[in-house]
Amino acid sequence: MSQGNPDIRQQVDANRGVAKKLELLIPGLRGYRSKEDLRASDALLRNQVADRLDKVKDNLQQLRKQVAAAGDFNNLTTVGSLISQVQGLSGEVRHSGQGYAGWVAPIQINDDKLNRLYDYDYAFVSSVFQLDDATSPGKLSYDSSAPNTVQTVMGEFARTVADIRQKWSQRMEAIEGIALGR
Repeated sequence: MSQGNPDIRQQVDANRGVAKKLELLIPGLRGYRSKEDLRASDALLRNQVADRLDKVKDNLQQLRKQVAAAGDFNNLTTVGSLISQVQGLSGEVRHSGQGYAGWVAPIQINDDKLNRLYDYDYAFVSSVFQLDDATSPGKLSYDSSAPNTVQTVMGEFARTVADIRQKWSQRMEAIEGIALGR
């Protein structure tokens, strides 16, 4: 996904046990194993993204504590609303369906389509990582001498969360398009 992080698909391939490697040698099992490995890669990716969104939520909760301690109850609702949005998105990403790559799957999805979808996720994942960075404790703090700055910052984060949600929706539409044979 980034220069410092290897492709999850390669990690899944590298971690195959002997039984899984044997499945790749048997023509009837090769496609099944490949699709299962891509599903495992997708699950790992989605869990990592959801974990990052949970970190964003934790960072925003720390900000909310600072706002509450300063007695700025006007901005408390704004921060709380954003926390709720991030938590909801995290749950959607973590718990979305994975599909099925069984022996006789009713919908055929080839590896090229799955790999394109995985590559498409780069923009989505990058946006989440950028939001995590922007909300990190060193970069996000409450300034009681300028309480209106919270509104501006929360507005920017809300637009970012909406953009991430849109990218997630586009990903799901792409999956549905693939599943329907479009």
